Amino acid sequence: MDNTHETVDPPAEAVFSPEDDLSVLWGKAYQGEVSGEIVFGGFGARREDPDQRRKMTVLRLLEVRTREACVPAMIRNGLSADPDPQTVKEAEALAEAVAPLAWSEFIGAFESITTQFLALYRRIGEISPDDRAESDLLVAHEEALREFARRELAGRTDDSLALIEALPHMS
Repeated sequence: MDNTHETVDPPAEAVFSPEDDLSVLWGKAYQGEVSGEIVFGGFGARREDPDQRRKMTVLRLLEVRTREACVPAMIRNGLSADPDPQTVKEAEALAEAVAPLAWSEFIGAFESITTQFLALYRRIGEISPDDRAESDLLVAHEEALREFARRELAGRTDDSLALIEALPHMS
């Protein structure tokens, strides 16, 4: 039995509510990718370490490609695939705010954030079988982000990007 798409309860500090309808969930998911692109790009641009800059460039690209892969679902559901100006403004402010953080402090936040977004992405697939392909892609990308952070924090910096680079939409 496949338990990949069993009922998803949001984590305590969730980015969504169980009452959110599909359009709200998609809006949060899509704008989350917009935000990730800006934050990773901004944080990476401010890193002195070339390896850290390179890794943030890859994460930024992951967010861009994942967002682009979700455009058909947005259109199918009658939703805008434009970045929300407020999301952009908040993400730019967040990128500025996290710029002075140590690498490990920034990466350390991934566990909590990915947990919240994994629940959101699974919820989309749960309530909309038509969006299962995009939901699965979102889940895979978020799991790869979480594993990247875990490897970085464990000192496995040489293979931390492996799962991200192995994603079909990253080749």
